[in-house]
Amino acid sequence: MSDKTAFDGRRSSASPKLSIEQGPVADEATEPVEEPKRRTHRLDADAIGFIKGLGAAVWAYADSHHYTVLYGVIGFVLAVLILTIGLWATIVIAVFAGVGAALGQIRDGDNGIVNFFRRLFSGKR
Repeated sequence: MSDKTAFDGRRSSASPKLSIEQGPVADEATEPVEEPKRRTHRLDADAIGFIKGLGAAVWAYADSHHYTVLYGVIGFVLAVLILTIGLWATIVIAVFAGVGAALGQIRDGDNGIVNFFRRLFSGKR
């Protein structure tokens, strides 16, 4: 071993390896230092070029084609449910959700779903 290393490979030098310089500490009597103003983060302000244009185009399409987007999302969710939990479990969930929606409409005083099934099964058109 060399003379510089002693006792378990540590250096025997007594000088500090890191020094931290501090400025004067502000007293309570002095004016408080203003903290920098936080910049508000907006997603569309940071989006650039292609992504911003694509997002605007998608939202414009969704605004003008409500039902296409809605039924597309519903179809996607149903496909994921069928592929993950199976066809019959998905049908049971859909039936319970439909019954729950019908009961909720009855409680609200709007019998749209019940009237639909009443017209469908009554034979009167």
